[in-house]
Amino acid sequence: MMKARFQKAMEEFSLPQGSVLTVALSGGSDSVALLHLLKELPNRAFSLQAAHIEHGIRGEASRRDLEFCRALCEDWEIPLHIFEGDAPALAKEQGMSPEEAARALRYGFLDSFADGQMQFCATAHHRRDREETFFINLYRGSGSSGLSGIKARRGGYLRPLLEWEKEEILAYCAEQGLPYVWDETNEDTSYLRNFLRYEILPRLNQRQEGKFSEGLAAAMRCLEAEDQALNQWAESIQTDAAEALAALPDAVLKRVLDRRNGSLLSRLHFEQIAALIRKNPPSAQLQLPQGRYFRIEYGKCVFTVPQEAPEIAAIPNQIARWGDWEFLVLSEEINSAFTHFQLDCDKIKGNLIFRHKRDGDRFLPAKAGGGTSRLQKRLKNDRVPRTAREQLWVLCDEQGTLLWAEGYGAAKEFAPDENTKQVYTVKIGKN
Repeated sequence: MMKARFQKAMEEFSLPQGSVLTVALSGGSDSVALLHLLKELPNRAFSLQAAHIEHGIRGEASRRDLEFCRALCEDWEIPLHIFEGDAPALAKEQGMSPEEAARALRYGFLDSFADGQMQFCATAHHRRDREETFFINLYRGSGSSGLSGIKARRGGYLRPLLEWEKEEILAYCAEQGLPYVWDETNEDTSYLRNFLRYEILPRLNQRQEGKFSEGLAAAMRCLEAEDQALNQWAESIQTDAAEALAALPDAVLKRVLDRRNGSLLSRLHFEQIAALIRKNPPSAQLQLPQGRYFRIEYGKCVFTVPQEAPEIAAIPNQIARWGDWEFLVLSEEINSAFTHFQLDCDKIKGNLIFRHKRDGDRFLPAKAGGGTSRLQKRLKNDRVPRTAREQLWVLCDEQGTLLWAEGYGAAKEFAPDENTKQVYTVKIGKN
């Protein structure tokens, strides 16, 4: 009965033929049951393996768990990947709780097995985990996305036991005679999850008004439906115009900004960005973690990602590459769709280097009048957005003198004239 029910749940995931499914194996009853159910699954379309994370929290006990998982996988002839981390050190370094640090280590490792295309990761979350996670997210002030609970599928992560009760999993282990280890910290109520598990949820379910778990499950289904509707609305927003975004309700704006940012914004940063958008200044910026910025540039909202400062050696007549950019300095004119300008070869000394604009760069375009000007000032006067200014390509010699700038062409000092005998053509573009 249990195996048939499990097989039906796996069929709903429709994993492609030849894919790889990795089980997050702790050695506890839940993950051992999951690995066994998958091992016994008939006509598998995927190959099966396991991954174990040693968090560096429980000393010899965690080493025992690791060796148990190693022996179990050897006995069942299932490949095992092992990661050993130091959650306490990460917690201290990042100002996290031990639980948060362990989770960061765990998913930092498991993400490599869950691309959602041909690689998937199965975790042994069950119905009680879902209830506990609701309250943990409630503590954190989550919205409908967090409060709707753990999903059966999220990207490359699968949770085929999500509708199972803990008692059903233990019964399966007993029926099949499966060995497993017990994590003694599971009873330590100083951990929030264990406090909820042993002291809060049982009392709620003992109330005579009715079974609390059923009401909570219904509430989470409602929250999930609302979350999906808000996500669909957010996905339909294609504009980056601050004026249009300012008109959105916060629940939709938060989802739009999370997508533009590439990760979830904290509540504080969202509120700061939302306030800035609704003021809609011509230009403004707000610093975010990890060197990122949110900017309003002439009415457009932009998230920037820190980039390395590139220096690409430019050898005449040889293509140089950086990311999806291509650079070429030719000794003769060639018609192409690339941006291209010419320089007098005889006026250039030393090696050539492509790089991004830097503070203090001075540049006078060949067709401009007056003396040499600061490039930054020229770009501002020409209303070039700040992000584009920071990523502007220039060509300089090995002394750092600017010979050429993207969008402006040759510097006046290095432009061809009536005495020019040989020219370099500068070409850049994305492949």
